[in-house]
Amino acid sequence: MGKIKSAICITLFTLLIAALCFVCAVSFSYGTDGVHTFNSILRLTAKDADLGAKYGSDGYLGGGYTVVYYPEGVISAKEYEENSASYTDESELQKYKDRYVAYADGAIYLDKDEVCGGGNEPAESYLADFDATYELLFDRYANLKKDGVRLEKRDKLTVSVFLPKELMQNELYAFTVHSYTGAVTVRYGTSTDSSAAETVLPARADKTIGDYVKKFSSRTTADGTAYVVIDFTDLGREVIAAKTADATSGTLFFMAGENSLIPLSVSSQIDQESLYISGTYTKESAEICATALNTALKGDGQDYLSLTLGDSHRSEALYGANALYGLFIAFGVCFLAMMIFFFVRYGALGFAHLYTYLIMTFIMILCVWSIPFLYLSTETLLAYLIVSVVFSACNALVFERARKEFALGKTMTSSVKTAYRQNFWHIFDLHIILAALSFIVYGIALTNLGAFAFVLGLGTVFSGLCVLGLNRFMWAIMMAFTRNKGRFCNFKREVVDDD
Repeated sequence: MGKIKSAICITLFTLLIAALCFVCAVSFSYGTDGVHTFNSILRLTAKDADLGAKYGSDGYLGGGYTVVYYPEGVISAKEYEENSASYTDESELQKYKDRYVAYADGAIYLDKDEVCGGGNEPAESYLADFDATYELLFDRYANLKKDGVRLEKRDKLTVSVFLPKELMQNELYAFTVHSYTGAVTVRYGTSTDSSAAETVLPARADKTIGDYVKKFSSRTTADGTAYVVIDFTDLGREVIAAKTADATSGTLFFMAGENSLIPLSVSSQIDQESLYISGTYTKESAEICATALNTALKGDGQDYLSLTLGDSHRSEALYGANALYGLFIAFGVCFLAMMIFFFVRYGALGFAHLYTYLIMTFIMILCVWSIPFLYLSTETLLAYLIVSVVFSACNALVFERARKEFALGKTMTSSVKTAYRQNFWHIFDLHIILAALSFIVYGIALTNLGAFAFVLGLGTVFSGLCVLGLNRFMWAIMMAFTRNKGRFCNFKREVVDDD
């Protein structure tokens, strides 16, 4: 290959590696408010629960708090058993048992009338409302923009939420407030009870709360004072101003269903387009409150199920708080040792190995991120380290064969061809056997071993392609720039003495 074509190829590969490195490994915040974040692929990749590092917008699973939300008409098996045990009258107990049906292998119990429409399976309308309620929860937790928050449907009709410890100070407040799924209203009176407070927004039956309130948001000043901000429409401002015109005492309650999120004491008329409410909010609790109200405001008119908050459970990372960072450091040490060996032993030829290895590594990162059942763990990293050893050993095998051929007096081109020809089937068979065994183990294994086997098999496939194809191509285009190809590869001719 000519120098110009080789230069173009090397430039393109360099740009590709730089782009993959940026996308896979670089994360940063941007914008004046610091809210917007560019998340790298590694940051987005799911992490094992036992690693415990504060890392990953979609992946932190180690050490934190988990709760389960139960929609109306759904109770846990524990609650069902406890309620059943509380009855002393057999007839009343039977009525209670007849009211519920076991679901999800007995993990939860469903109210036949409320959930199943009198049958034994959830009604389609109920399932649609549950999906809408799940989306509301998802939006609320997503809008918190906290690394590591995770939601998942459990037992088909409950929602499990994980919040990492140390990343939030108001986990319980978030769990509680986000369970409020009722419509947003504003009441004015002495308490939230309907007999002691008047619903002032919406003020008319043909209007919705969105006709009066634009949005809820939060602000935090430089001195740390946090506010929940309420932006009224012109109509909303007019109604609030009229209701509080003669106010000397009373409270405006901003409600989600029957739950008050913001109680605002009123001692004079409120006539503002934007209302800033501080109270005892922290930056985080203000964001939580505003998010809950704003998502409910956007979903006005949608039927959401009321939610009951189950017990919270605290979990610890098995391997400690910094295990993930430890794994990355271990990988970095192994990578450095590998590159020192190749550059010392094979000179500039080490760049061919480096380029090929980096491309293979970034491809594997993309695969682990995009394949749903894969995640970063000690097992997946160990599998890739084994792949790295196989890849490096096969490259070294070819390089050593070429070194011997070159020492015998052959040209570099002939030496490379001979090295690949003599070792092709050894390398091919090794990769095929290792990949086949790995995928067989994956097919019969469970959980962590399955992930280890799949990553090992997938990495072995990419290793074989890179050793036999991409690395040879890199070798060819990089040697095009040097006349002394032996020096480029740190190969030497054998010197024979004539006696």
